[in-house]
Amino acid sequence: MASRMLRLALTPRWIALGVLAVALIAGCVILGRWQWERTQDILAAERAAQGAPISVTEVAAPGVEIDGADIGRQIVATGTYLADQQVAVTNRVFENATGIWVVTPLQLADGSLVAVNRGWLPDESAVGFVPPAGQVTVRGTYVPDETFYADALAEPGRVAAISGTALSTRWNLPTRAGYLNLVSQSPASVPAPAPVPATVQTSDVPFPLQNFGYAFQWWIFALFVVFAYVRWLRLDARPTVDPDVADSTTVSSS
Repeated sequence: MASRMLRLALTPRWIALGVLAVALIAGCVILGRWQWERTQDILAAERAAQGAPISVTEVAAPGVEIDGADIGRQIVATGTYLADQQVAVTNRVFENATGIWVVTPLQLADGSLVAVNRGWLPDESAVGFVPPAGQVTVRGTYVPDETFYADALAEPGRVAAISGTALSTRWNLPTRAGYLNLVSQSPASVPAPAPVPATVQTSDVPFPLQNFGYAFQWWIFALFVVFAYVRWLRLDARPTVDPDVADSTTVSSS
């Protein structure tokens, strides 16, 4: 059968059909690749947009829960630190040393607050504990409220966990949920607490399944062309039986 199919494939009719099949397969592969590259372009564009810093005014307002899509995003906020409302988050380890995280409320132009984790220090007496005066612009990673030790009794000026929601009661001003893990500040503070690496997983964008489906569909079409060509060639190459021979065989056997 294989040799018969090969001889048949070399006939003018099947050569023409083969050229047509190759053209169709190439077209399907090219279109599938184009759709795949478009899928990657969409992902890259959406991830770039997702990774670009946004204003704190674009995230959840005070009293509103954090949108999960904003967790891990880079947030920019401009305001003034309220030094007298600053708190120390106890029992925080940095480079194998136990100390505190320094959390300072940043008051925005509308009067609301956002908690800023300015970094790690060994204790409240270390240089850098006092926040800078005047207006600053900060960029930080948006982190949700810490829910552990929610019922722990807080000492004056100290807390066991960072929670913008809980701190709003202490600060008695509208405060956004969560907090900013400081990445940079302008003007910079010198000396300053040691920056704390963010541990939240930066959210990713949804995979554009529709575009991927289009790419996969074109590749399926290419495979179908291969299947159809081989199938039809095989059917055409099957030995044919002469009706007269078949009839004579039947008569003889009877």
